[in-house]
Amino acid sequence: MGFAAVMVGQAMTRGGLAAALALVLLPAPLSLAAEMTAPTCAQIADFGRNWVGLDEERLSQALGVPLYQLTDSDIDRIKQTMERCLQASDKAEDGMVLSQEIKGIASLRAARDRVARAYGTFESALKKAGPKLEQLATKIDALPATPASRIAVDDAEATVSATFFELEQKRTRAQVSKTLADDFLPYAAAVAALARKHQAYAEAARHELVADAQEAYEKHRTEFDRLALPAAAQDATIILEGMDAGGDVRWLTLRQWTALVLGNPQVGSVQATAKAGDGVVVEFAVIRPGYGPAAFAFRRDGADLRLMLVAADGRSGDAPTLDDRRLANRLLIDVARDR
Repeated sequence: MGFAAVMVGQAMTRGGLAAALALVLLPAPLSLAAEMTAPTCAQIADFGRNWVGLDEERLSQALGVPLYQLTDSDIDRIKQTMERCLQASDKAEDGMVLSQEIKGIASLRAARDRVARAYGTFESALKKAGPKLEQLATKIDALPATPASRIAVDDAEATVSATFFELEQKRTRAQVSKTLADDFLPYAAAVAALARKHQAYAEAARHELVADAQEAYEKHRTEFDRLALPAAAQDATIILEGMDAGGDVRWLTLRQWTALVLGNPQVGSVQATAKAGDGVVVEFAVIRPGYGPAAFAFRRDGADLRLMLVAADGRSGDAPTLDDRRLANRLLIDVARDR
């Protein structure tokens, strides 16, 4: 059996006799169609014996095109080839298998019709969802980045997520390969609007924290000086890794964060130790009565500081995963604010 026949055989295993014949008979866009040699009728019958059922997704993969693109003419050509094989068959068993495969053409046509209907439903859903998502994007951008707008933004985000989930289900059933994130501009616009609003909230919160940090610094200047933090690190910016949809956020300076921790009435004591090796600039031990101790270690990254090590509740680690880093960021924020 040559290379072409082997390829057809693989298609048969995945999608059945109809898929194998389609690979051989259908014109472009199948790039290998011109290079393939049709298998013998005996091979077709042999493949048919091993085929059970019709899997629409695998059949589409074997054809190299979504089922909704199959025309009646394409399916008729598949059936005609099967019929010629049946007429040429001189073995009763092969004839029986081929007869069954010819009857199975109706299943192929029904599968094509189901996917075609699903494609129509998907296209209709896209047309309906587009204006809705565009209006949401406009609404989200118009909302002020204040606590009063949080509920409206959360509701809009839930609507965008629900719309995306519904459209993705329809897209999968319609055998459309491009995802909404890649190919649906209204969805991209809504997601971008949400990202901008979350960034605006974060920036507003940061400005509020900066003001609070300055006040705390003035009140706790003596305690701050007693920590003897490295001068070069005091005004370095702390980077919250993976905080904003997987991206990094430039947050407070080490001076500002430390002042907030010192001003937090829920914090009992703070100790800091400067380090010289392994890129570690400073380590903190923060005691919060009722919460247990928390420890942080920062390393220099140019003019910035990154959280290298965190320990809490008797556990420690270097925050290797995105989820671990997010938890570390939350702990870093929690010790700096009076909840």
